[in-house]
Amino acid sequence: MTIISLGNIDMKLVPMIYGCIFCFFNRLLSHSKESLLWKNPILHNITISSCKLFTIIPFIIVERRSSRVYSFYIEKSIEKSFHASSLENKFKNDTKKITKGKWRFIVLSAIIFLFNQFFYVISVKAKSNTTILNIVLISIFYYFIFKIKLFKHHYLSVIMIVLVGFILDLVLGNLQYDIINQSLLLLYRVFRETLYSLSCVIDKYIMEKKFGSVYEIIFPNGVISFLFFIIFALFDYYYSIYGMDDYEKYFNNFDAIEFLVALGVIVTQLGLNLGILFTNKNYTPCHVFIIFIFGQLANYIDFSGLSIAILFCLLFILFMSLIFGEIIEINICGLSDNTKRNISYRAQAEEDIIR
Repeated sequence: MTIISLGNIDMKLVPMIYGCIFCFFNRLLSHSKESLLWKNPILHNITISSCKLFTIIPFIIVERRSSRVYSFYIEKSIEKSFHASSLENKFKNDTKKITKGKWRFIVLSAIIFLFNQFFYVISVKAKSNTTILNIVLISIFYYFIFKIKLFKHHYLSVIMIVLVGFILDLVLGNLQYDIINQSLLLLYRVFRETLYSLSCVIDKYIMEKKFGSVYEIIFPNGVISFLFFIIFALFDYYYSIYGMDDYEKYFNNFDAIEFLVALGVIVTQLGLNLGILFTNKNYTPCHVFIIFIFGQLANYIDFSGLSIAILFCLLFILFMSLIFGEIIEINICGLSDNTKRNISYRAQAEEDIIR
């Protein structure tokens, strides 16, 4: 038996792969020194929120298709049953029972995500890599909402990810700097990660328990976020609420480079958002962490001495996150005994014995 092996690999992995690619290029764009977009966090959030508005077409298609499927099922049921009306009422009641509160959860997720974006804006100067906390926070929320049990390989992965991330921030001096100089911003950043983790788990609940689609989540989310930041920007511009963005400088210097950067952000952010939601749908909210860690590699591809050391640490964190997600299995010390694949194998073996 090999020490390291692959877990279940199938086509469901494709959205995670393109999510990783889009996240990488999205982070790579953020290093564009020629663009002013990154120096204006409110305008940046308007840009990344606007990309979700482009999902209106698949959103409408999904809604119409759901209505047609519902109507088709009712028609077929009526043809085959003498009790058509009672069967139709039963189907309607069952459907309403399952989907009850779906849009309340969708709006709740969108509002939580909106506050996550807001806290990103006001904590943008914090240096610590609080993304590392996502794997812990998502696991906690996922456990309490879905009652999913964690096993030995999960605990080991989380401990190693947090430990390496914590040591990396200490070595770089980011954590010490934030604690001494901007502790409030650090708290905001941690709160932001908490909100994002909660929204991920709620999205999973909507898709799995309420049969919501990816587009039913992403389009309303985009509408709410886009309108909020447009209104916020107007108040900020006319009344100087925060004065974070220099709107006149940005639009007075808007040229081909700014247009291309904004377009690149919209395209990569849309691909990233879809990759995240489809990964969440196909696997678990914890798998989204893999996409973000892969994207962080783009921040250190200059291959300087320090960057190589950071890349090594991030690759190790990525490796451990793949173990957590059971894409890679470690076949020692019983670490792979309770992966979904091996649990399924044991269940099948027991069933074959009974037969």
